[in-house]
Amino acid sequence: MKPYSRFITNQALLNRLRNVRLQVRSIPYRMGDKVECPICKTHYRAFMPFRYRLNAYCPSCKSLERHRYAYLTLRDRLGFYDAPLKKVLHFAPDTCLSLTVKNNSFIEYLTADNMTSFTNSITIMPDRVMSIDAISFEDETFDIIIAIGVLVMVPNDTKAMREVYRVLKFGGYAVFHDPINLKLEHSFSDTSLTKEEKQGLYHGHDQRWYYGADYADRLRVQGFEVEDDTYAQQIDNKRYGISPNEKIYIARKKG
Repeated sequence: MKPYSRFITNQALLNRLRNVRLQVRSIPYRMGDKVECPICKTHYRAFMPFRYRLNAYCPSCKSLERHRYAYLTLRDRLGFYDAPLKKVLHFAPDTCLSLTVKNNSFIEYLTADNMTSFTNSITIMPDRVMSIDAISFEDETFDIIIAIGVLVMVPNDTKAMREVYRVLKFGGYAVFHDPINLKLEHSFSDTSLTKEEKQGLYHGHDQRWYYGADYADRLRVQGFEVEDDTYAQQIDNKRYGISPNEKIYIARKKG
């Protein structure tokens, strides 16, 4: 067996073992009906912890709070899963969201990511290895682009926003979601931050950007029309394990 094939086989076995361990750990959380994942319809006493957050992770479909909110937004606000036919590019393709698109006759679906080494927990291997700040498609190719937790990791997020705008069709939209501190007036990037400083800003994540209240305005500067999102306050957010302050940014390319 070639070394690469052996690696793939061993990795697949490791992933199965990890999933078995996850399902065993999830048993106490499954004994109840206080919360529900809208993606896989599974009920729990509470969602499992994820990193520093309690009541966050669905062990059945691997969704987090942002995925559940994105799914509800796509399904109920945007009619994403319904006619007409649409061409979609999904960056950092989330396992749970990708599964909802499979076999949908109204969606021509393509995935992309510049990083393929963390595809075991909540994301899948992409169709294309490609960065959002250098999209290898012609202008006005896609009806919809999904980028959840992507801009925050890009060195030049302005370039990434421009690339998304470029490849969107007129009348199309992008779905953005990134961690945002609304108490911070201006977004910034600083590669010189220490581990301790990062911990104080956003729990030590090794991210490129620390977004503040100007997030939507940064998108508007690049030509997008951005909606003000209050949908999380209109749904049963406690039932779905979603913060009422959660926001999805729908950025439209107007014709």
